[in-house]
This record gives sequence, structure tokens and C-alpha cells, in this order.
Amino acid sequence: MTCLPSAAFSIPETLATQQANKLVRIQYKAQQGDANAQYLLGLMNITGRFVAKDLAQGQHWLETAASQQHLKAMQTLADLSYEGKLYPRNLAQAQKWYQQLSEQGSKWAHFRLGFIYSAGGDGIERHCGKAMAEFSAVGDDVSLGNVAWILATCPEAKFRDGDRAVDMSLKLLKSNQDDPTILDNLAAGYAEQGHFEQAVDTQKKAINALKLAPNLANIDEFQSRLEQYLNQQAYREVIPILE
Repeated sequence: MTCLPSAAFSIPETLATQQANKLVRIQYKAQQGDANAQYLLGLMNITGRFVAKDLAQGQHWLETAASQQHLKAMQTLADLSYEGKLYPRNLAQAQKWYQQLSEQGSKWAHFRLGFIYSAGGDGIERHCGKAMAEFSAVGDDVSLGNVAWILATCPEAKFRDGDRAVDMSLKLLKSNQDDPTILDNLAAGYAEQGHFEQAVDTQKKAINALKLAPNLANIDEFQSRLEQYLNQQAYREVIPILE
């Protein structure tokens, strides 16, 4: 009888063993300064995947990776700081990371900075001019609509320009005549110009368009603005930070 050497046989690794070995490799590479490994380890810690959930440790590894300009780590930290779900909201930290990302050409970072500056709070000064610059850097229809809104409704008069708000809104309306948000922006622009009859007519169109939309969450706000325009009052935006 021929006896085969024991080395000819191997025992397959279990899934648990494979995962444990992978975790050890990631931990080792992270400790050696590998930014990708640090990012992955940070995600594992904040989600509890393959390791015990540890938000403080997760933040540590994400910040370590971000300090090496790891873009995904920077965006994760910025989003977590902005959204305030896993960690307390910290707009100063969000602004810091989004600013660095925007310098790398991130449209998403510009978009989020636009909201941060348009609302302010948590140590960030509201600044309509900076908000418009950030939204303009994105350049899509939603962002340009936000610019038109700020031009029409910013509390600081030096940033308001009803003519530009109306012009931008009319251009955006060409691609969607029944968009309630664009109509709402246009009505606010007319009101800023002092053209309240046009503001009222346009706001009524916005309300009718909104009623056809699946989400009527803004109907009370739209109606409230209509009442202001009927009373010859322009609308001034004062909002908390919003997602």
C-alpha cells in the first residue's frame, strides 16, 4: 500500500478564517501607514463589519487616512460631520473637509458647501455670496436654481438681485415648464423686483404644479409665500441647516 505524504492534503480555509486573515492584513497595512487600509479599517469600525463597532476608533482611522489626502476618507468624514447621524453634527469639520475636497474638483463638496454657507450655524457664518459661489461651481440646474433662490430671498440686501433671479429662473423653466421649485424661485424673483402681480400668478402656478407632485411637504410654505405676495411683501429666507 502506497502512503501519500501528508503534505499532499490541505484543509480549505473556512470563511471565518479567511475574514480573520483579511482583517489582520488590513490592520497591519493600516499600522504601516497605508491610507487605503486605514480607510477600510475606519469603515469597518463605524459599521461593525468584521470587527466590534467602535465609532471613536473608526473616526481615528478615517482621520488618519484623510490626513494623507485620501479622497474617500475625506468625503466620509465630511458627510458624517454634516449629516449628524452617527456622530454629532459638526459643520465646522464638514466645512473643513468639503473645502479640501472642493479644491480637488469635487462637485459634491461644492454643493454641500453651498448649503452650509446659505444656512450657517454651528460656528459657520451664513454668507449668501459664498453660497452662490459654491452652487455656481457645481453648475447643474438644481444648483443654479439655488443661486436664483438666494438672489431673490437672501436677508442681506447686498446679495439680492431680482433681475438676475428672474432671468436665471426663466432660463431654467425652459427645460421644465411645470417644475414647482423653479416656479417658486421665479415668483420670489418677481416679488424681489416689486412685480407682485406676476409673483402671485407664478406662485399659484407653483402651487398647482406641486399638487401634482407625489410629495406635498412644501405646500404650506408655498401657500405662505403666496399670502406674502398678495400683501405686497417679498420673501426673505431664514432657514436652519437642511439636508
